[in-house]
Amino acid sequence: MATLRGSYRQEDYRKTVVARHGLAAIAAVATEAALTYPLDTLKTLLQVSANAGKSTGIQAAVNAGTRVDVSILASEIRSTFGVSGFYGGVGWQLLGRLSTLGARFGVYELICAFITDGRTSHQVTISEAFLAGLFAGSVESFVGTPFDILKLRAQLTACSLPLEGATVSKSYSEAQWNRAHRCFIGLPHLNPNIVSSLRRDPWLQNGSGHPPLVRDVSGLKRVTDVEGLSTLWRGVRPGMFRDASYAAVFFGSWQFLYELLLELKAFKMEPKPSSLEEIPPLKPWQLTVTAGIAASGAAAVSHTLDTAKTRSQATIIPRHVAMERRFLKWVKPGSWLSRTVGILPFDEPLLWRGLRIRIAQHGLAATALVGGYQAALHYFMHSQ
Repeated sequence: MATLRGSYRQEDYRKTVVARHGLAAIAAVATEAALTYPLDTLKTLLQVSANAGKSTGIQAAVNAGTRVDVSILASEIRSTFGVSGFYGGVGWQLLGRLSTLGARFGVYELICAFITDGRTSHQVTISEAFLAGLFAGSVESFVGTPFDILKLRAQLTACSLPLEGATVSKSYSEAQWNRAHRCFIGLPHLNPNIVSSLRRDPWLQNGSGHPPLVRDVSGLKRVTDVEGLSTLWRGVRPGMFRDASYAAVFFGSWQFLYELLLELKAFKMEPKPSSLEEIPPLKPWQLTVTAGIAASGAAAVSHTLDTAKTRSQATIIPRHVAMERRFLKWVKPGSWLSRTVGILPFDEPLLWRGLRIRIAQHGLAATALVGGYQAALHYFMHSQ
């Protein structure tokens, strides 16, 4: 009976530990988003701009696609939209980060456990950490792509002003709609309110035959209605190469820095340890700093692929256009390498745009994530 009670207590303790780890992860992701999401918004706006040229402000950057200086861009967002302009789509970011971080670190730990199974040491080498990061990043990309496109559309919507004359009433007069209604009366159709449906069509709302602006196609329902469900995974190809290279460089660099600091500790120890397991673990601030350095290097390596994915997800491709491309077996322009990676030829001159912002963003994000997780876990584990 005493053994049974002990097993119940042990099971309750395990559940408590898991719950507190989960709370610490949520607190760390929230801290990361609060600190670094404005940088992500600035980086996204720079990446989606299409043509290099003279700065013409935030609205031209989002709608017309001209290049904008970062300081001017930040000041105009703050003056026009306030602080909320920097945090458009942060909800999708939080949901996506919880999912992708779980996939990245979960797959990485599983692969490392498989690699070290049967060894006396549980430490992986730098090359093994690199390969484990490749697999972990690939899984992370597939999980996080739907959240990325919804976050990006929300970011662009939050930084866009409504265009003058874009409402339905200013696009077409009531006489024109009545004339269209009389034309549809004699035609067989299943929708009894076909004219009302046409009024809500994004092409007709713009008053032209051009596809709608990105700000008009945001939100899960709007994206799937206009472009289809498969749009949620648009950009998965450059995203997979991006996340695989990012995770590989991140875990490989982090493992290298981890071993380097352990060697420095071992150099000062007397007697000298015979293995890494005999060396005391690193301090939390050391893990935090090394994570930030590794993340900055990984962001620099994968930035061109990040730009390719961002620009792909910021492009509106309606259902009928995608269907026509499938029927006509349309081949994307560019070399076979560009097509495999998912980079379009006219995006190549713009691939390095926003590099410094992304390096700073990911360095600060990894520092906040690791440091926030350790601080929150210490608080929850020692709280009653």
